[in-house]
Amino acid sequence: MQKTALYFFILLFFGSCAPKIFEGLDSSGKKWIEKSDLYPFTVDTILMYNMKIYRKDGVFSGILLIKPIKNHSIRTLFTSTSGMTIFDFELSETAFKVNYCLPPLMEKRVFNLLRKDFRALFSCHLPEEIEAEVYEKESVPVAYKIKTTDGKAYFLIQDKQLKKVEMPAMVTSLQIDYKNYKNNLPENILIAHPSLNLSMQLDKIKQ
Repeated sequence: MQKTALYFFILLFFGSCAPKIFEGLDSSGKKWIEKSDLYPFTVDTILMYNMKIYRKDGVFSGILLIKPIKNHSIRTLFTSTSGMTIFDFELSETAFKVNYCLPPLMEKRVFNLLRKDFRALFSCHLPEEIEAEVYEKESVPVAYKIKTTDGKAYFLIQDKQLKKVEMPAMVTSLQIDYKNYKNNLPENILIAHPSLNLSMQLDKIKQ
Protein backbone atom coordinates (compact mmCIF):
# COMPACT_ATOMS: atom_id res chain seq x y z
CA MET A 1 0.00 0.00 0.00
CA GLN A 2 2.82 2.38 0.94
CA LYS A 3 4.67 1.57 -2.30
CA THR A 4 1.53 2.31 -4.32
CA ALA A 5 1.04 5.65 -2.59
CA LEU A 6 4.69 6.57 -3.12
CA TYR A 7 4.47 5.63 -6.80
CA PHE A 8 1.48 7.90 -7.40
CA PHE A 9 3.13 10.73 -5.46
CA ILE A 10 6.24 10.55 -7.65
CA LEU A 11 4.13 10.30 -10.79
CA LEU A 12 2.04 13.31 -9.77
CA PHE A 13 5.06 15.37 -8.69
CA PHE A 14 7.19 14.82 -11.77
CA GLY A 15 4.26 14.77 -14.16
CA SER A 16 3.11 18.20 -12.99
CA CYS A 17 6.50 19.88 -13.35
CA ALA A 18 6.78 21.60 -16.72
CA PRO A 19 10.37 21.75 -18.03
CA LYS A 20 12.06 25.12 -17.46
CA ILE A 21 12.58 25.44 -21.20
CA PHE A 22 8.81 26.09 -21.51
CA GLU A 23 8.60 28.74 -18.76
CA GLY A 24 6.56 31.75 -19.89
CA LEU A 25 5.23 29.89 -22.93
CA ASP A 26 1.79 28.42 -23.63
CA SER A 27 1.03 25.25 -25.53
CA SER A 28 -0.65 25.93 -28.86
CA GLY A 29 -1.16 22.26 -29.69
CA LYS A 30 0.50 19.80 -32.00
CA LYS A 31 1.40 20.31 -35.64
CA TRP A 32 3.73 18.93 -38.29
CA ILE A 33 6.89 20.95 -38.81
CA GLU A 34 9.95 20.74 -41.03
CA LYS A 35 13.30 19.90 -39.50
CA SER A 36 14.51 23.24 -40.85
CA ASP A 37 11.99 25.00 -38.55
CA LEU A 38 14.31 24.01 -35.68
CA TYR A 39 17.33 25.71 -37.29
CA PRO A 40 19.61 22.74 -36.55
CA PHE A 41 23.40 22.98 -36.36
CA THR A 42 24.16 22.54 -40.06
CA VAL A 43 27.65 21.64 -41.26
CA ASP A 44 28.47 22.56 -44.88
CA THR A 45 32.16 23.33 -44.43
CA ILE A 46 35.06 22.12 -42.27
CA LEU A 47 34.82 23.43 -38.70
CA MET A 48 37.23 23.18 -35.79
CA TYR A 49 36.46 23.61 -32.11
CA ASN A 50 38.64 23.52 -29.02
CA MET A 51 36.91 20.94 -26.85
CA LYS A 52 37.27 20.45 -23.11
CA ILE A 53 35.68 17.51 -21.32
CA TYR A 54 34.94 18.13 -17.66
CA ARG A 55 34.38 15.11 -15.39
CA LYS A 56 34.21 15.80 -11.64
CA ASP A 57 37.64 17.29 -10.85
CA GLY A 58 39.32 16.34 -14.12
CA VAL A 59 39.61 18.17 -17.46
CA PHE A 60 40.68 16.72 -20.80
CA SER A 61 41.41 19.06 -23.73
CA GLY A 62 41.65 18.51 -27.46
CA ILE A 63 40.48 19.62 -30.88
CA LEU A 64 37.24 18.54 -32.51
CA LEU A 65 37.22 18.54 -36.32
CA ILE A 66 33.74 18.58 -37.89
CA LYS A 67 33.49 17.85 -41.60
CA PRO A 68 30.60 17.33 -44.02
CA ILE A 69 30.96 14.14 -46.08
CA LYS A 70 28.91 12.31 -48.70
CA ASN A 71 25.26 11.30 -48.28
CA HIS A 72 24.53 14.21 -45.91
CA SER A 73 26.71 12.64 -43.22
CA ILE A 74 29.00 14.40 -40.74
CA ARG A 75 32.44 13.29 -39.61
CA THR A 76 33.64 14.21 -36.11
CA LEU A 77 37.32 13.64 -35.32
CA PHE A 78 38.52 14.37 -31.80
CA THR A 79 42.26 14.48 -31.14
CA SER A 80 44.26 15.31 -28.03
CA THR A 81 46.48 18.39 -27.90
CA SER A 82 49.43 16.07 -28.64
CA GLY A 83 47.74 14.76 -31.81
CA MET A 84 46.48 11.37 -30.60
CA THR A 85 43.12 10.33 -32.03
CA ILE A 86 40.49 9.89 -29.30
CA PHE A 87 37.53 9.09 -31.54
CA ASP A 88 36.51 9.33 -35.18
CA PHE A 89 32.77 9.05 -35.92
CA GLU A 90 30.59 9.41 -38.98
CA LEU A 91 26.92 10.06 -38.38
CA SER A 92 23.68 10.75 -40.19
CA GLU A 93 19.97 10.33 -39.53
CA THR A 94 20.17 6.60 -40.22
CA ALA A 95 23.74 5.59 -39.33
CA PHE A 96 26.50 6.00 -36.76
CA LYS A 97 29.84 4.63 -37.95
CA VAL A 98 32.90 4.24 -35.73
CA ASN A 99 36.13 4.68 -37.68
CA TYR A 100 38.15 4.63 -34.47
CA CYS A 101 37.52 5.02 -30.76
CA LEU A 102 39.79 4.51 -27.76
CA PRO A 103 38.83 1.21 -26.08
CA PRO A 104 37.72 2.77 -22.74
CA LEU A 105 35.19 4.90 -24.63
CA MET A 106 33.75 1.81 -26.32
CA GLU A 107 32.37 0.59 -22.99
CA LYS A 108 28.62 0.31 -23.65
CA ARG A 109 27.35 3.02 -21.30
CA VAL A 110 30.05 5.51 -22.30
CA PHE A 111 29.66 4.86 -26.02
CA ASN A 112 25.87 5.16 -25.89
CA LEU A 113 26.27 8.51 -24.15
CA LEU A 114 28.65 9.80 -26.82
CA ARG A 115 26.36 8.53 -29.56
CA LYS A 116 23.35 10.27 -28.01
CA ASP A 117 25.30 13.53 -27.53
CA PHE A 118 26.56 13.84 -31.08
CA ARG A 119 23.32 12.74 -32.71
CA ALA A 120 21.51 15.40 -30.68
CA LEU A 121 24.19 18.03 -31.36
CA PHE A 122 23.54 17.84 -35.12
CA SER A 123 19.83 16.87 -34.84
CA CYS A 124 20.56 13.51 -36.49
CA HIS A 125 17.80 11.99 -34.35
CA LEU A 126 15.16 13.86 -36.37
CA PRO A 127 13.54 13.07 -39.74
CA GLU A 128 12.84 15.85 -42.24
CA GLU A 129 9.21 16.12 -41.11
CA ILE A 130 8.20 15.81 -37.45
CA GLU A 131 5.06 16.10 -35.35
CA ALA A 132 5.74 18.52 -32.51
CA GLU A 133 3.88 20.12 -29.63
CA VAL A 134 4.44 23.85 -29.93
CA TYR A 135 4.90 26.28 -27.03
CA GLU A 136 4.87 29.97 -27.84
CA LYS A 137 3.86 33.46 -26.81
CA GLU A 138 4.00 36.79 -28.57
CA SER A 139 7.48 38.38 -28.68
CA VAL A 140 9.20 35.47 -26.91
CA PRO A 141 11.08 32.35 -28.06
CA VAL A 142 9.27 29.33 -29.48
CA ALA A 143 9.80 25.88 -28.01
CA TYR A 144 8.94 22.41 -29.30
CA LYS A 145 8.39 19.07 -27.61
CA ILE A 146 9.23 16.20 -29.96
CA LYS A 147 9.50 12.42 -29.79
CA THR A 148 12.78 11.62 -31.52
CA THR A 149 14.32 8.26 -32.39
CA ASP A 150 16.52 8.68 -29.28
CA GLY A 151 13.76 9.73 -26.89
CA LYS A 152 11.80 12.82 -25.91
CA ALA A 153 13.46 16.15 -26.73
CA TYR A 154 12.77 19.84 -26.18
CA PHE A 155 14.00 22.57 -28.53
CA LEU A 156 14.17 26.32 -27.88
CA ILE A 157 14.30 28.69 -30.86
CA GLN A 158 14.93 32.44 -30.73
CA ASP A 159 15.64 34.90 -33.54
CA LYS A 160 15.75 32.01 -36.04
CA GLN A 161 18.54 30.33 -34.06
CA LEU A 162 18.56 27.06 -32.15
CA LYS A 163 19.42 28.07 -28.58
CA LYS A 164 18.91 24.94 -26.51
CA VAL A 165 18.15 21.23 -26.73
CA GLU A 166 17.12 19.18 -23.72
CA MET A 167 16.56 15.43 -23.52
CA PRO A 168 15.19 14.37 -20.12
CA ALA A 169 16.22 11.07 -18.52
CA MET A 170 16.60 9.67 -15.02
CA VAL A 171 20.42 9.58 -15.12
CA THR A 172 21.61 10.54 -18.59
CA SER A 173 19.59 13.75 -19.04
CA LEU A 174 21.19 15.91 -21.72
CA GLN A 175 21.35 19.68 -22.16
CA ILE A 176 22.94 21.42 -25.15
CA ASP A 177 23.35 25.20 -25.29
CA TYR A 178 24.31 26.92 -28.56
CA LYS A 179 25.74 30.39 -27.94
CA ASN A 180 27.15 33.45 -29.69
CA TYR A 181 26.17 32.79 -33.28
CA LYS A 182 28.29 34.23 -36.06
CA ASN A 183 27.52 33.58 -39.73
CA ASN A 184 24.75 31.18 -38.62
CA LEU A 185 27.18 29.03 -36.62
CA PRO A 186 27.48 28.85 -32.82
CA GLU A 187 30.84 30.07 -31.56
CA ASN A 188 30.36 28.27 -28.25
CA ILE A 189 28.49 25.06 -27.39
CA LEU A 190 27.98 23.46 -24.00
CA ILE A 191 26.96 19.79 -23.84
CA ALA A 192 26.07 18.80 -20.29
CA HIS A 193 24.87 15.80 -18.29
CA PRO A 194 24.06 17.43 -14.93
CA SER A 195 23.28 14.17 -13.12
CA LEU A 196 26.65 12.72 -14.11
CA ASN A 197 28.74 15.86 -13.42
CA LEU A 198 29.91 15.55 -17.00
CA SER A 199 30.12 18.31 -19.61
CA MET A 200 31.84 19.21 -22.86
CA GLN A 201 32.67 22.79 -23.81
CA LEU A 202 33.25 23.59 -27.50
CA ASP A 203 34.80 26.90 -28.55
CA LYS A 204 35.12 27.61 -32.26
CA ILE A 205 38.60 28.10 -33.67
CA LYS A 206 38.97 30.95 -36.14
CA GLN A 207 40.08 29.64 -39.54
